[in-house]
Amino acid sequence: MYALIYSDPTSAANAPVVRDGEAILHGLVARAAEAGRLRVSVPHAARLIAAAGAGVTLSLIATPPEERDQRLSGAMRDAVLAAITVAPTPDAADDEAPGAGRVAARAVALRAVALRAVLAEAPDALSPAERHLLGEWLDRLAGAGG
Repeated sequence: MYALIYSDPTSAANAPVVRDGEAILHGLVARAAEAGRLRVSVPHAARLIAAAGAGVTLSLIATPPEERDQRLSGAMRDAVLAAITVAPTPDAADDEAPGAGRVAARAVALRAVALRAVLAEAPDALSPAERHLLGEWLDRLAGAGG
């Protein structure tokens, strides 16, 4: 079934089950961003996770059972998480000068929280141009982390 859904990328993107899964994944990744754990944007992180998952699954399906590398999924998970997240730091260390990854994580968290939640409660606080500019600055800071 998985191979049927994902073998044609154009039809997979329109499958309701795929869209539902992507929405759930986006929500979970947004929670990580709000917690200050992402070093990349929520959409980028969600796309990386989905691509890695689909690629590993299709690779395992295409490999004869006796030749499958059972470590592949875990290794891919670890690689993707290392690429998109920053390690948690103790609260006491927050006073220290943050590295580029920490700056990126804070910018991603601020974008996830400020532009979505705070501005939703006060939509007239910033003009559309100001919201765009704030988003651009936060994206630039998020890019500083790699």
